[in-house]
Amino acid sequence: MRRTIRLALFAVAALSALGFASSALASFSPKLVVSSSTGGAARVGVVVSDTDAATAQAQIYVPAGYQLASPAAGTKLGDVTATASSSALAGAILPLTGALQVIAPNPAAAAQCGVTASQYWDLHLTVAGQTIDVPMYVVTANATEQAAGFQAKLIVCLAPPAVSPANPNGAKLLSASFGVSAITQPAAPGDYRWTSVFTPYNADGTTNRAGTVETQAIRHLPTQIKQTVTKKKLTSHKVVRRNGKRVTITIIRTQVKFSATVNANGAAAASASISTTAAGKRVGGASGSFILAAGKSATVTSTALVNHGSSVPTGSTATAADLFYADLGAAACTPTTIFGGLPCTDATVGGETVKASTKVVAYRR
Repeated sequence: MRRTIRLALFAVAALSALGFASSALASFSPKLVVSSSTGGAARVGVVVSDTDAATAQAQIYVPAGYQLASPAAGTKLGDVTATASSSALAGAILPLTGALQVIAPNPAAAAQCGVTASQYWDLHLTVAGQTIDVPMYVVTANATEQAAGFQAKLIVCLAPPAVSPANPNGAKLLSASFGVSAITQPAAPGDYRWTSVFTPYNADGTTNRAGTVETQAIRHLPTQIKQTVTKKKLTSHKVVRRNGKRVTITIIRTQVKFSATVNANGAAAASASISTTAAGKRVGGASGSFILAAGKSATVTSTALVNHGSSVPTGSTATAADLFYADLGAAACTPTTIFGGLPCTDATVGGETVKASTKVVAYRR
C-alpha cells in the first residue's frame, strides 16, 4: 500500500497560533550536524530526542562561502536515513530510508509553510511499504540575513505528531541525515558556522513560538592529515653452515617509521583518533615503526577519525558510513544577533574521515 504523508501542512490557523500558544511543553534541545561527503558535497543531519517536544518547523541557515546550485526537477541530491516515532504504533521507533530530490515548484504548499521558495526539494522516505514525503524549501536569505553572513535557508514544516489525516501514522521525526550535492564546501579555508532555528509543538498540537531555540554546527575547513614516513637500512650478519663450512651471510632489512597529525583549518584537530596500516595490517596508531623484509613493499595508510563522538541515529547499529559529530554543548554557541535573543542550546562539529598513504619499497642490498 502506498500512502503519501505530506508533512508540510501548516494551515493559516496553525500559523496564526505561533504567537499565542501555551508555552507548556516538554524539553526541546535539537542538534544540527554538518559535515561533507565525497566531492565536498554538504551532508546535513538533525537530531531530536524522543523525550523532546515534536518539531513544528526547522530553518537551517547556509553560511556564505558555500556553493549553492539550482538543479533541475527530478535530480537526486543525496541519500537519506531517518528515524521517527509512531504514536499509532505505541511509540515504536521506525527507521526510514530514501533520497533527497528536487521536485517541481509548488508555491501553494510553500505558502502553507509560510515561505516563498526559490527551490523545492523533497525528503522522499519509505518505511514498511509506505511513503513519507517531507517537502524542504530553499529560501534566499533576505538583506538582514545576508548581512549576518547567510546566503540561504532550508525550511521544513512538520505536521503535529498526533494521528490525523495529514499524519496517519502519528509520525514524530527524531533524526535525519542527508547528502546535498547542490551545496558544496567553500574553497577558502576558515571556520564556517551553520545555524538553525527550531520551533516546537505544544502537547496539544499548537505551535509554540515561545519555545523556539537556536542550535549550531561548526565546520573547520579544511581538515587534513599529514603523514611522514621514513625508512632505515638495518644490516646484520649471521653465520650458517654450507657444504660443511661456516659461512657468514648479510641480512638486509628495512625499518619503517611513520607518524601522522591532523589539522583543522590550520590548528591541531581537537578530537582525532588515528590508526595506521601497512599492506592492510594494523601496525600502530598515530606513530610507530615496523620491519619490512628485503625485496618487499608496502603501502602505509594512516586513517584519522575526526570528531567521531556520536552519530546521527539511523535506526540501525552505527557504521562507518553514518554521519558522526562531536557535541560541544551550549558553551560553544555564538548566539546570532538577528534572532533577537533566542537561546542557543547546542553546537556540534561534524565528523570526518581523512586518510594519507605512502608506498615504501624495502632495501635490497
